[in-house]
Amino acid sequence: MSMNVSQYGAAGANLILNAGIRQIESEQTDIAWQTSQGTTSSSISGLGSDQQTILSLSPKLAELNGYQDNLSSVQSRLSLSSTAFKQVTDLAQSLNTQLLGMLSSEGSTSTATSTAADSARMGLSSLGTILNTSDGNGFIFAGQNTSTAPVTSPSTLSNSSLAQTISHLVSGLNESNSNEVFSQATTASADNSTGMSVFSQALSQPADQASRLQSSAIIGPDGSSVQTGPVATEGGQASSTSTGSPIRDLMRDMMIMTSMKGMASTTPGFTSLVRQLHDSLGKTTNQLIDMNTSVGVTQNTLTKQQGIYSSLQLMVKEQLSNGLNVNLAEVASRSSDLSLQLKASFSLIADTKNMSLADYL
Repeated sequence: MSMNVSQYGAAGANLILNAGIRQIESEQTDIAWQTSQGTTSSSISGLGSDQQTILSLSPKLAELNGYQDNLSSVQSRLSLSSTAFKQVTDLAQSLNTQLLGMLSSEGSTSTATSTAADSARMGLSSLGTILNTSDGNGFIFAGQNTSTAPVTSPSTLSNSSLAQTISHLVSGLNESNSNEVFSQATTASADNSTGMSVFSQALSQPADQASRLQSSAIIGPDGSSVQTGPVATEGGQASSTSTGSPIRDLMRDMMIMTSMKGMASTTPGFTSLVRQLHDSLGKTTNQLIDMNTSVGVTQNTLTKQQGIYSSLQLMVKEQLSNGLNVNLAEVASRSSDLSLQLKASFSLIADTKNMSLADYL
């Protein structure tokens, strides 16, 4: 009488073969994941000796990505700031050219003066619109309070309380008081009261204090940051001839020009006031150019920083790739080997089912 091996020794062999098959199938599942996802494992625990490296590098890469995002956002805002400064500077230079013409006999007629006044009036609206430039996330000249427009009503600047106050002052111009008119217009333009200021409540501050309202963004380790753009009312110390803020001074000069509509060289104090405006706009233009140059310097610095971070990102990604990414050629070869092993295991199980004790011995 013969005995079936499967009742004794074959049972143990089958158990071993089945366990091996399960192991092979598990490895095939892992390889299928690796092939489809391009990574060595679907979980941190499956990374083996690379686990600690991956855990330390992943946050570093996320941190670098965050810095790069902030830098890109700041660069976008600074680019808009630079464009806005260029527009404001062009506006100031154009008006100053007209003022220079008003010092000549041809340009000091009431007709020429009225044309210049109309240009200044239209320029006020343009200036307000430029100062309310937004990058989609906030107003670039608003400082820290990016959700509030710097200029409360750009289209009505020429009819604002400030403009009316300056118009009243200019209407009292005479041969001896042009300095006083200019000084009083400066004082009115620096007035931060709700009824007089044309700027938002947050920006209605002395120029030297408004400079502290600049917003910033974190762009590096240990909290290193950079200013994200200018503040509309920022500047330095005020004086009898300056509010301290180039933009406020420009607005004052434009309102004075608007108020001179219909005047001529025969108007008492006209020539003296025009000269003061010409000098003031020249200084303001230079200040605006300096501010824009500062923006450009910051942009160049940030561009270099972005380059450094890009290099670091590539290095970290390469290290992560070494630990996470699979060699598809090796995976394909391993998959083929496992397939052969699996076929061989099934073949062995099939062969052992009909083996006798004598075959087994």
